Amino acid sequence: MRFERLSLLRYGALTDRDLVFRPGARLHVVYGPNEAGKSSALAAISDLLFGFPHLTAFDFRHDSTTLRIGATLAAQN
Repeated sequence: MRFERLSLLRYGALTDRDLVFRPGARLHVVYGPNEAGKSSALAAISDLLFGFPHLTAFDFRHDSTTLRIGATLAAQN
């Protein structure tokens, strides 16, 4: 399974942000300045794959009932 896109619709301090990953790349590096959302993106992947915990630290801007994460995944060939 490979991520093609990670959509942080309402998560932490982020609203309507997309990370688009290049198809066929063997490695993706996400970088940016402090407070850019790198750790939030990593936590979003965990919450997407394993479910939101009962209590989350990422509901400070958006209510926990309205947190939304999306993704486009592809089966690995």
